[in-house]
Amino acid sequence: MTSNYSTIDWRETMNGVSIDCSLDMAIHPANSSIILLTVPGVDGSVDGYDNKYVRIADSIQATIGAAIVRIANPFITSFHWESNLRQALDYIANHAAEITNHTDYEIRLMAHSAGAAVAAQIAWEYPRISRLLLVNPATKLDIEAIKSGLEKLSDRPITILMGGADPNFDDNQQLIDELKLGNIKLEIARSADHNFSGENFSIFLESPLQYLFD
Repeated sequence: MTSNYSTIDWRETMNGVSIDCSLDMAIHPANSSIILLTVPGVDGSVDGYDNKYVRIADSIQATIGAAIVRIANPFITSFHWESNLRQALDYIANHAAEITNHTDYEIRLMAHSAGAAVAAQIAWEYPRISRLLLVNPATKLDIEAIKSGLEKLSDRPITILMGGADPNFDDNQQLIDELKLGNIKLEIARSADHNFSGENFSIFLESPLQYLFD
């Protein structure tokens, strides 16, 4: 499927220091009111290991016909991960008609690791985000902020996909047990590590179709 690569550039100031920031992204436009947004973990690339996000985009466009926005997630400061997602969401808001050929649209968000942790914290601020798939969220980054964000998303379907061999497994399990929210569905791949490597890689590739477009 056709995709257009581009870069967003901006400057932000933190603790009195100005930082030049940039975010690589890829757009797969489509005549669809649904956008799949993929957000990787720390320093994750637009395409991902073994082109996993390209493969997800191609699969979703072939089966569902949705538009796709794929972003990188470069690290400068922990604050910067939040900026990456906010910049992407602002870009989508400003270019939705070009991406989808629609003015009314929804975003279905797949995020991994640190990307999932940030999405859990701030997605409630964006009504266009209608569904979330959070894969092995890095709960240790700020478990209380993640809990607070998820509580504010009680009106939207959320799937948390966890690998049983992920270092954050126990924290994520405890978090879900404490929340007791009916909109959150927990899925566990017992032998999967943090990156769903090896025989579990296919679970990662198939998860958006299974949990965001079921």
